[in-house]
Amino acid sequence: MSKKLFVRLLVALSFLVAAVFFLLSVLKVEPFTDFSASWAGVIFAGISGLALLFSAIGTKNSVQLKKLQIALSAALLAVAALCLIFALALPENLILPIILVVLAVMLVLGVLITGGKKWDEGDNHKAGYKNYYQRKAEEEKNKQNQNDDE
Repeated sequence: MSKKLFVRLLVALSFLVAAVFFLLSVLKVEPFTDFSASWAGVIFAGISGLALLFSAIGTKNSVQLKKLQIALSAALLAVAALCLIFALALPENLILPIILVVLAVMLVLGVLITGGKKWDEGDNHKAGYKNYYQRKAEEEKNKQNQNDDE
């Protein structure tokens, strides 16, 4: 099973589980009577955010794609934290600090996962890179050496 398929399947299954649990709570099935839409949001957004985060960590995509996955993961985990706050009915003054902590953790993970590389870093930053004029001078020197040998 490919990694992309696994992540997509995990997200789809989390949505299915959240929807079924919410349906069971509406139908007043005994263990799910306290289940609410907030808990469904926690399940779906939390699992989806973690799946995207692990996908960004585990794949060798471009740096730009990894940063996008980490940003989406941070947004989903912030939504999950917000849903958890509403599900637990925590005081409103905790909402912003929890979201900021989640976003800060994602920012740190983004730097660690991508290694701090910029997506547009060119060849001229690599060791041993020669610009156009240096390559042309080297070609001329090689031609001169070949003519001298003959």
